[in-house]
Amino acid sequence: MSQSNLHSRLLFTLAAVLTGATLVGGVGIYLGLKTVDTSTKPSETSLQPSQDISEAPVETSVPPQYISEAPVETSVPPQYISQAPAPKPANSPASSQKNQLGKNLGGANLQGRDLRGRNLSNADLGGANLRNANLSGVDLSSAKLGGANLEKANLTNANLSNADLGGANLGNANLKGANLNNTHLDGANTKGAILPY
Repeated sequence: MSQSNLHSRLLFTLAAVLTGATLVGGVGIYLGLKTVDTSTKPSETSLQPSQDISEAPVETSVPPQYISEAPVETSVPPQYISQAPAPKPANSPASSQKNQLGKNLGGANLQGRDLRGRNLSNADLGGANLRNANLSGVDLSSAKLGGANLEKANLTNANLSNADLGGANLGNANLKGANLNNTHLDGANTKGAILPY
């Protein structure tokens, strides 16, 4: 046999042995992993060959030790809430002036705050906590108060015309003398509230 022929046979044999060893090793690893995998998963969650992967069950629960509530400061400093201007004659252009700051106070914690006479027209106060707040005489015209907590709030003589109070909590709130023209109250809690009508 020639040297090159012997060399070719040795390479072929070596390649076959290595391929076989790799194949056997791969099958061994696959079977080992499959055994471990089936022992940790319930049989009802395994996918069938014809199932789409998008239908696979996904574990979404988080153990309670990984859930924490970080404290979030949501109170608003008083300098960001404008004082309502003195009443102007009805024909004055300044009387139709809207909220200058375009206030976005959604989710703000204004619990127990004294906001008497403030101009909060067109303000976004959706989801804000205004529990026990004094909103007497406040201009809340066209304000967004959906989902806000106004429980036990003092809204006497407040202007709530065209305001959105959908889903708001007005339980035990005082709305005596408040302007509720075109106010959206769908889903609002008014249990125990003193209403203007």
